[in-house]
This record gives sequence, C-alpha cells and structure tokens, in this order.
Amino acid sequence: MTQKLVGRSVPRKEDLALLTGTARFIDDIRLPGMLIGKILRADVAHARIREIDVSAAAALPGVRATLTGRDILGRVKPWGDLMQDLLVGDHFPFAVDKVLFEGQEVAAVVADDAYTALDALEAIKVSYDELPVALDPEAALTSGSPLVQEGITYEFGEGNIFDRYRVRIGDIAAAEQDADVVVRQRFRSNRQAGVALDPHGCVASYDSFTGELTVYTSTQSTFMVRDGLADALQIPRTRVRVIVPDVGAGFGSKAQMFAHEVIASVLSMRLGRPVKIVLSRAEIFRAGTARTGQIRYAELMLKRDGTITGYRDYVVHDCGATSLWGNQVVHIGTNVGMLPYPIPNIHVDADIVHTNTAPAGPLRGFGIPQMIWAKEQLVDMAAEELGMDPLELRLRNAVDPEAFPFRTPMGQEIDSTSVTECIRVSAERIGWQRHRAEPRPYEGVGLAVSMKYTSCRHPSLDTDLSAVRLRLETDGTVTVFSSDVSHGQSHATMLAQIVSDVLGVGFEKIRLAPPDSTTAPFGLGTYASRGAAVLGTACRQATERLREKVLEIASHLLEVSPDDLDTGDDRVHVKGMVGTGLYLENLAAYAAYRTHQLPPGFEPTLEAVATYDTPTEREAPDGSGNFSVTYSTAAHAARVAVDPETGRVTVVDYAMVHDTGTVINPLVVEGQHQGGFLMGIGMALGEDYVYDDAGHLMSASLKDYAAPYATEVPELTNMQEVPAPSVKIPGGQKGAGESGTGPVPAAIGNAVYDATGVRFTCLPITPDRMALALREKERTGVARLRYPDDMPGFTGPRSHEEWPRPTSDEEDLFL
Repeated sequence: MTQKLVGRSVPRKEDLALLTGTARFIDDIRLPGMLIGKILRADVAHARIREIDVSAAAALPGVRATLTGRDILGRVKPWGDLMQDLLVGDHFPFAVDKVLFEGQEVAAVVADDAYTALDALEAIKVSYDELPVALDPEAALTSGSPLVQEGITYEFGEGNIFDRYRVRIGDIAAAEQDADVVVRQRFRSNRQAGVALDPHGCVASYDSFTGELTVYTSTQSTFMVRDGLADALQIPRTRVRVIVPDVGAGFGSKAQMFAHEVIASVLSMRLGRPVKIVLSRAEIFRAGTARTGQIRYAELMLKRDGTITGYRDYVVHDCGATSLWGNQVVHIGTNVGMLPYPIPNIHVDADIVHTNTAPAGPLRGFGIPQMIWAKEQLVDMAAEELGMDPLELRLRNAVDPEAFPFRTPMGQEIDSTSVTECIRVSAERIGWQRHRAEPRPYEGVGLAVSMKYTSCRHPSLDTDLSAVRLRLETDGTVTVFSSDVSHGQSHATMLAQIVSDVLGVGFEKIRLAPPDSTTAPFGLGTYASRGAAVLGTACRQATERLREKVLEIASHLLEVSPDDLDTGDDRVHVKGMVGTGLYLENLAAYAAYRTHQLPPGFEPTLEAVATYDTPTEREAPDGSGNFSVTYSTAAHAARVAVDPETGRVTVVDYAMVHDTGTVINPLVVEGQHQGGFLMGIGMALGEDYVYDDAGHLMSASLKDYAAPYATEVPELTNMQEVPAPSVKIPGGQKGAGESGTGPVPAAIGNAVYDATGVRFTCLPITPDRMALALREKERTGVARLRYPDDMPGFTGPRSHEEWPRPTSDEEDLFL
C-alpha cells in the first residue's frame, strides 16, 4: 500500500512557481486596454478640506479620469467592517470634508500609464485648514481631545470611543483581599506593520455589456471583498466576481475590504476599461492595517504557594482613525490570552479609541501578543516576589487536568493540550537550570507561554466556517475548489495530502483552483490559523463524500459490497487485492459518458461539497465563552546577550516547543513557527509606527522602519513538537500560523530583565532605550529598574485605585 502522506514533509506544490518566477501576483495581471490608477493621499493628519482642484490633472494628455469623494456621494455607500456587522459606516473611499489621518485617500486619477498618473497627482491642488491632532490614545479619551470621527453616533456615546469591552468572571475584590502577593504594572505595546512583500493592490474590470464587475485583488478573503464591494457599490452580488491570484503574505493586514478596491471598481465602471491600482510601500505603511497598540494597567494576584487567583486589567486600545476589526482584537486577544492559566477571578475593562493615526486591526496573533507581553511579565514579577523559579510558577498554574474536555472559568473548553510538557521541554532546550545557576554579566534567559485559538467565532459574527468542493475529472485528476486564500499556508500541498490519503489518488494529480467567488463555495477566508483545522476538515469531509460515490459505482460494476472495497494507487480495489481493480479515471468516465452503466438512481456526477462550521460559542455578556474549537500551545524560551555600550540586544538562542496536534506537513508547520517568530522578534526589538507631533508617520519606508534582518535572527532549529491531537477536529490538527508569535516579546523581555535587571514596560526594546535604561539604573544605584516606569503620578506598584479609570464603570453597561 502507498504510504500515507499526512504527517510527512512532502515538498510543497507551490514552490516550483515561486522559485522559477512564474507565480502570478497582483502586479503581474495584464488585461487588454488596462489603465493605471493612482491615489492622492493627504499629507496632513487632521484637517478640513477647503477645496480639491483636479482641473490641471484632468487636462494632462493620457489622463482618462479623475475622482474625488464629492463625485461619488450618494452613489457609493459608506461601509463598516463586514465581519463586525457594524450599524455605522465609518469607511468611505475618500475624505470628503475632513482628513482623519495622514495617508487617507483624497482623490484619484486614471491614466494610460503609471508615469502619467503620477504626474497627474502632482497637478492636483488641495487646500486644507489644519486641525489639532489626537495621537495619544489615553489623551484621546479626555473631553478636551480633538474629535476624530464626526457625524457618526456610536453605541457608547460621544467622543473618540469607538467601543467598550469588559470581562467579569468571579469576584475580583475577594481575590485581591485574599491575595498574598499582588504585582501590577503599566505596559505599552507598539504598532507593527505586516510588511508583506506582495503589496496591496487590485485590478477591476467592468463589462458594460453583461454588467459584471470582475476584481482581481490581493486579499485574504474572497467573499468578504465580494460582498463588501456589492454593498458599497449597491449592485447585486451576482454581478461581482472576485478572483484572487497568488498572494505574497498578508498576516491579517489584508483581511478586509480597502478603499483602493472600491476606487478601482468605480473608475472601471465609469470608463468601461480595466483599472489597476497597486499601492507603494509608503502608501501601505500610511493607509494599510497595522497591529493595534495597547496600554494595559495589569495586575496579577497570587497565594503564597504560587496559585494565581485573580487578574485585573484596564486596557486603552488604539484602533486608529477607522474601526476595521479593532474592537474584536481586544475581545479575542484578552479572552484567549488568559490561557494557559485557568484564573478564577477576572476583571477587565477596555476603551477602544480613535486617534489620528493609520487604521489598526488584526495582525499575526490577533491581540494575543499584546496580552501575553503584559501577563507573562507579570508572572515573572510574581515569581520574584514569591522567591520562586518562574518555570515552577508556570508549571503550577498551567492547564493540566486529568480528563478532557476541561472548561476554564473564562469559558475556554480545552479538548487537549500538552502545555506543561511544552513548558518543561522549552526550558530544557534552552539550558534553563544551567544558565540560572551560572549567570553571566549581561546574559539572561526568559520564558513565556501562550495558547492560541485554532480559528475563532468572532464576537459579532455567528459563524466560523470553511467549505470545499471537489471534482474527480475524467482523466483521474482531482480539482479542489475553495474560496479560502493561501498566502503562505501551503493550501495546495496540505489539501492534496488529505485528498490523496482519503481518496487514494496520487498527490501529483490533485490541483487547487485559484479562489474565485463564481466557482468556489462560500467561505470566510484565511485568517486566525484556520487553514489546516477548519478548511482541512471541510476538505476531508468532501473527500469522504466523493469517495462514497466512487465506491458506489465500483461496487455496482464489480458486483462487490462497498464494505469490501478500498482505494489506493489511483484505483478502487477489493480489500487485500492491491494492484487490481478499476482506475479512478475509468470510474469518472462512467459517471460522465456511460450513465446507463451507473447504479440505479445514482446522480451522474463525481463532485462533492462540504462545509465545516466549528462547534464554538459566541461571547457571553460577561466576556466568557469558548471561541475556538481547539487550542494550540507555544512555550518559548529565549537566551539573550546585551551589549552595555550600544544597548543592542542579541537573541543568542531561542527554543520553540509547540503542540500543533496532528501535524499534516512538518516542513510547512516548522516554517510557520519560524515566520511567526520573525514577526515576534520584530515586535520585541525594533518595529513601531513612530509619529511626530503633527501626526506625520516617520517610519513609512523600509529604510526607516526597523523590520528585522536575517542577520538579526538566531538559527531557528531549536524546535520541537509535543503533539496532543485535537479530539474535536477530525484528523486532530490544530492551528500553526500564529502560535509562533504570541510568546516572543514576553520571552525576550523576561530574558532582558534576567540579563540586565531592567524590566521594560514599553515595546519595542530598542538600543537607544536600552542604553538610556542602563544609564538610569547606574545613576540611581538600584539593582532592579522598571523602564520606562511611566505610571501616572507615581513610581512603583501602588494600589490600582490610583490608576486611570475606565470611561464608564456602570455595571449594567454591557448587560
């Protein structure tokens, strides 16, 4: 029998096109008569628009059209985030009366070529009346702050508050009263860009004869864009077709509809010709999606034996000038970020606030890295207070029930986990005990652990599904149709491994069709580490249904019971008689061309469709709930060296130990973990959106934005899987795409503290900040320093009563 493929490092189907340069990305799309569109973006962060004069641009030879917001008022419907089911529309293709952030769309031109279009942008004259800017999210909460969004009534009243969030589990007051140790700190996390090599862009092509709009776009969600475009343009969904070419990464930054997709569509519908718009790197930095920044006033409560009894937090969550998925990032990141500790008493308040900065939303980890950055440092701080090894404290508190499923007080239902073993192994692989026993100057080790959801039922979206359609072709090959977009997840390889094993067809005979809203079944898209578990399960179910049809035909022809048949080597054969039987291509030919020989009542088609919707819960009013079908684990250990002269932090060694359940392709999963670490180290040591006082982004190029170089990354071979296959997912697989990011900043932060005695409370830990912190530590003559210790009005961990309060403390606010 042919060896099964699931569990083997099968070479990726995607690699040949990538390595030979024949993969087709959005900028490779060329259509007959195609024009080039460019967008004029605001060079101010907050201003009234007095006038936009496009007359000089429109007069240039080769310019086919210009477009401003006033041209489409009443014709294009404002939109919110489709996935949030918002009742308000705070998105529009252009700023009409007021600019909300630097880089916002102001006007657009379309021309015969890119150079003419760029010349036309320079010819457009815009006059502004500049306004004060709201850049700091805490200051934006105050009554005197400049108002970002105007004319929109949010559910929670006036000001810059887009949303509020709270969690109430157990009795936090009693937990604080009974605690032997309480550690607390203000933590601030940074804004991080996706920096996908493939830029945002699209090609819109409107057929004035059929009335059909076809859009090629670099996105993570085929149907989100289709439905969003149809709604904004107010045309039937059957008239919008979205096709997704090869996508060179997204990391969450392409998980929504963007203004350029609407603008290109409007221009194509107006001109009757294809219009391409591809954004520059500077445009993506200024107007794309960045990781949401957060300020957390976090507290951890423990008993003397190390048992964690309570967690309290006040979060100021910066979602930028428009909403995107901003509120859901804090909901899910906080809920799932509580793991792996089943904390019985939890009290969280969050204000989700607008600022005059780039829109912020999902990025690899969906709020969990921000949460873990705070919580896992509090665990180390508590261990120091208790005189306990941080390793022992984690092992004492991590989820490790004797029987599954285990439901935590927060509502997460853990169906399987090897988290305690992952923690032990990560410590062993970094040499934890040896380095702790024999410390060296400016060298240190640190731990952090997180559990990551595998897909997720978002709080405002009551579905978590993927779908697959399979067709056995008449030559014995199989075509897989899915609207979920592979942008680095290796869907073509992973799905082929599943189909090959279940149907018995050769791996090389399985093809994944490009995502196309006309031919593929409806699916939510590719995000939230859902590919292997949710899409893979849908594929398994569809393949099993297709196999049943194949066996039914073969049973009829061979006059054998289906129970006595098996598949393999591209055939259906009697069990135990490998190398005999009927080839799949012959059975497909019977279904297509010899229908009189089919079983009585058999529908003459060899196609199968399956949809898998995870058995998960929506969020309860108290913030609890089991959002995920299963949870993967990441236990990380870092060893760092700090140069006291330059402040440079070098990650010398890094151990990643994961529970990804049943691993379909170890090579792919290893690459996912390595890529996740890369985003984590960037968040920890360099990447950030830096604005000046006027709201100008100072880090809007790869020259100024400190994404990590390959030379700054340790050799990422210190890895191990400790699998605990999911008992809920058929096949046992769990998500892998994001678990490698969550613990990284906290693990590095804890190691930096071990090396220097400086507890960093603000990300990123840059060389200049490190040098200043070491200088401050030397100046004050202290052995331990929190830096920057910027708690308002005091230094040191005083009572939470002195901390800022949420904008509303009404207990019935969310009920």
